[in-house]
Amino acid sequence: MRLFPRIRLLLLSFLFFSISSWCTCQVFNILDYGAHNDGSALATEAIRAAIQAAKAAGGGTVYIPAGKYVSGPFELVSNMVLHIEAGATLQFPAERLPFTKGRHQSIECITPVPLIGGHNLENVTIMGRGVITTNNADWIKIMGRSPGSAAGPNWAHLLESLERKTPASDEEYQKAAPELRPPLIQMMNCRNVLIEGIHIVGSAMWPIHLLYTENAVVDHVVVETYPGVHTGGIYIDSSRDIRISDCYIDTGDDGIVLKAGKDADGLRVNRPTENVSIINCTVHRAHGAVVLGSETAGGIRNVVASNITCDGTQIGIRIKSRRGRGGMVEDVRFSNWTMDHVGQAISVTNYYTMEGEQRTSEEPVTVRTPIFRNIVISEITINHARVAVNIDGLPEMPIEGLHLNNVIASATIGLKASHTLALELHNVQVNADAGPAFLIRNSKELDVDNVSTRKPSTDSPVIRLDDCSGAIVRNCRAFDGTGIFLSAAPGNLKDIVLLGNVLGSAKRQTDEVGGQFWQSIEPATEDR
Repeated sequence: MRLFPRIRLLLLSFLFFSISSWCTCQVFNILDYGAHNDGSALATEAIRAAIQAAKAAGGGTVYIPAGKYVSGPFELVSNMVLHIEAGATLQFPAERLPFTKGRHQSIECITPVPLIGGHNLENVTIMGRGVITTNNADWIKIMGRSPGSAAGPNWAHLLESLERKTPASDEEYQKAAPELRPPLIQMMNCRNVLIEGIHIVGSAMWPIHLLYTENAVVDHVVVETYPGVHTGGIYIDSSRDIRISDCYIDTGDDGIVLKAGKDADGLRVNRPTENVSIINCTVHRAHGAVVLGSETAGGIRNVVASNITCDGTQIGIRIKSRRGRGGMVEDVRFSNWTMDHVGQAISVTNYYTMEGEQRTSEEPVTVRTPIFRNIVISEITINHARVAVNIDGLPEMPIEGLHLNNVIASATIGLKASHTLALELHNVQVNADAGPAFLIRNSKELDVDNVSTRKPSTDSPVIRLDDCSGAIVRNCRAFDGTGIFLSAAPGNLKDIVLLGNVLGSAKRQTDEVGGQFWQSIEPATEDR
């Protein structure tokens, strides 16, 4: 991995960029260009005029002082700082907008212009302690969509058409565009971007969208969009050399999200998301706290997500894709997490379905087949989860080289894994209310090292292995109350190696019985 040298360069460039930004001596106060600080008139033209003045001067700070401002969309320029002062509220009313070329849900198409946009820029900062706000419900209303729907029938038709022929016809793109909602902040094809300190309340679609962008930092940002439909938090889309740090996100969709193109269109574009560092963040009430995918076509690699807390999320660590999406997710590390009151604490699956999609059947391996490999999840504490761990690879492409180290979890349902290659569990304790603590099937080169449960059941084994020939179970301990420690399908035990286990507290160390366990703990399907 080349991650750490890149992060060092990123930090150095961030320091240089921050210093150079603050050395800009010219300040363009929007009040001097006709803005009213009581919200009594639109400030759009005043903001645009101040930005153009900064551009003409070769750069500068566009300053929004304390007060209330109502604005339509505007575009930033290179070498500028947009400074939204503490006490300032910048509000965007819902309205029909002009269109531009962009990306919506990781599909290149025609979209409404972003509310704060930047295209083909460098050296851009959005900062301050002010509030940027808009009402998601108002956007849903003017679009004529049902509250739970991301788009409309023409968008669905476009997605179907793209699978038959990529790109689609101009007419299909034009028809789909009016059904889409704009991102709040979108930086597209930009370099040297800093978004720092701002407070986002509500969003039409994605609050922060870094698209085809290099060398960007999102720091000390607060995003509160719950329960907004498909709003989410921070989206990194086919971008590289990104740092997200010290952010708080409370949202009705995924929190911090990495994407790289969807299905045939994403395979055509083929641009990865890579070299991403996520540190010291808190996520509340999201679908997933830190999410890779499901749009994986261009590949996602070299990712670190450390020191994360999440509370009340549907899923904590979430890596997702599906057949047809393609791409490779590799060289990823999650470490030092705490999770409380989550649905699935850790989910790694290639069976994700979005709105309107159906689960597909096994197919030959092609560029359409997503690949997950070399993923390490370590130092994780999980409390009050519905499902501790859900790992679901494809029969034709198992999840390879997934390691879980130093994990302690309390959950209704324990760890479930299928179709893996070289799965390793080291120092993992799962205290499940029902069923086996560890339920693994169709997994090759499995290494189970020092796993346990402090809530053993007399009715279910601690570990259940089905079709896991060559598995090694070592250094494990059975606690008092354990009925059966290791159960396997008939004829499977002879292919499992047991080494150095302390199982004297179990009524039976091993047994072979039919596989009635799997269906009984199948977790509910995530459909968004």
